[in-house]
Amino acid sequence: MATMIFMVLLTITLAAIVVATAWSAVKDADKDTADGTAEAEAVPVPAVPETLEGVLARQLLEGEITGPQYRRAVQRLAERDADRHPLSVPRED
Repeated sequence: MATMIFMVLLTITLAAIVVATAWSAVKDADKDTADGTAEAEAVPVPAVPETLEGVLARQLLEGEITGPQYRRAVQRLAERDADRHPLSVPRED
């Protein structure tokens, strides 16, 4: 019986700590946005895409190529990759 009471009190105490921590975090976030001191974090963007797929995606997003052109280019990349690195299917025993 004493163990059960201890567990209930421990659970209530832990719940109170979580609520207090979350409450202070929410209040701090509200204060930051109200003060206007919250700054948007800059997402680092690589200057040059690292892959050919990245170059194609950038061209598509910037309107340099159309959707069908993008799909055809990616299809050619997949075909080239399949020729260079063919998959081998294991034999069924």
